[in-house]
Amino acid sequence: MIATVGRGAEGADFGAVNERRKLVLATFDWCAVCGLPFGEEPRWQVLPNLGASPIPEDVGLSEAPVHEICAVYSAQVCPFLSSQGARLGDDKRRGERRETTVQVAGFSRTKSVEAFRSSLQDGLFVLHFFHSEVIDSFAYSSPEELEDRYRALLAAELPIKPSSGEQALIDRFNATSTPDEPTGDPGAVVAGAAVMIGAAFAPHVFRVQGMQHFGDRRSYGFIARQFLDRDELSQAAVDFPDASGRAAAQWLLDRGDDLPAALSLWRELGKQQVSGVTLPKERPAGPGRSVGKNTPCSCGSGRKARRCHPAGVPEST
Repeated sequence: MIATVGRGAEGADFGAVNERRKLVLATFDWCAVCGLPFGEEPRWQVLPNLGASPIPEDVGLSEAPVHEICAVYSAQVCPFLSSQGARLGDDKRRGERRETTVQVAGFSRTKSVEAFRSSLQDGLFVLHFFHSEVIDSFAYSSPEELEDRYRALLAAELPIKPSSGEQALIDRFNATSTPDEPTGDPGAVVAGAAVMIGAAFAPHVFRVQGMQHFGDRRSYGFIARQFLDRDELSQAAVDFPDASGRAAAQWLLDRGDDLPAALSLWRELGKQQVSGVTLPKERPAGPGRSVGKNTPCSCGSGRKARRCHPAGVPEST
């Protein structure tokens, strides 16, 4: 059962990607297939077939990234990725087939995760992952083409050893059910912990599909503000009432300043909100709107200043 699939006491929901679970993956920098942490290795994504065109680095991808071995494994067992005859099932693309050639790229890291309106579901927001620096790529038409690559990855694979705090979160996230969430998805509980340690500051995060689960967003925002303080975190790691919250606080303490880029950006936004400090916008020097209505622009264009440079003439002009 891959990490982005919602689950509960009644089983797994293979019909849709769960955005709350994607938020957890983004916050803790985990793989979308195995649900385990990334290390220094690239983050791999399935891309639209670009042919001979270079792989873009600034495109937002709505699927969460995976380990290379997880990408190659998925290409062999996933009905959609392994079969050229696979059809898309959502309402807007019903009947369309999988592209003949599948392109997969590995990026050095995930640099940000942002919420955008879904192109497939009106009125809903979904998370998009942005990466930097393409490290490697491969393409295939059938899974048999990847057998040698998969064998080599298996032979070189090393065990992933998370910290105790992170392992506690991983166990809860990948469980089918937990005592404090006997009928729902335990991943939603861990998503709450992700919100509290910084995802609450991500723009539009509470508009993301499924985040209505956190109806009392002000409470989560208040805790997120508290969790910006190290002393508060240390206390929460000991006595926070929710086990996922305790584990997330401990994970954050263990990581120190070495945080995933997306979470680091969100927490910086939170610190700006708490301090009330925002970076001032640069204002060009020049006459701007303080000049008379018909005054010629000082840039020498011969046009009126208010029309030629309404915000003022830049210093370099």
